Amino acid sequence: MGHIRDIYDEFEKRDARVAVIMAESLPRMKEFLEHHEYPFPLLSDVRRVAVKQYGVYVRVNFESVNISRPSEFVLDGDGTVKYIYIGRIQTDFAEDEEVLAVLDSLKG
Repeated sequence: MGHIRDIYDEFEKRDARVAVIMAESLPRMKEFLEHHEYPFPLLSDVRRVAVKQYGVYVRVNFESVNISRPSEFVLDGDGTVKYIYIGRIQTDFAEDEEVLAVLDSLKG
C-alpha cells in the first residue's frame, strides 16, 4: 500500500480512484492506521469474502496464514477488470510504471 501512497498523485492526475481491501479486522486496521496515513480508503474484509472472490486468498504458505496476496486490479469505468497483478510473496508488487501505463491506455 505504501508504494501506491507514494505515487498517489499519479493516480489523481489520471482521474483514477484507489481503494485497498485488507483481509484484516477493523480493530487491527485501526491500530495500523494510528501509525500510517493513506489518502484513499482502506476497507476491511475480515471474512475474506472479496479476497477469495478475486482469487488472492492464502490459507497457508511458508510466509503467511489466512491473508491475501498483494495484488492490484485495474477496472475501467464500467467495472470490467483490465489488469491483474498478483504477487508471489508479501513483498511482490506490480511495477508502478506498468499500472500507470494501463491507466493511460484507458483514457485513449
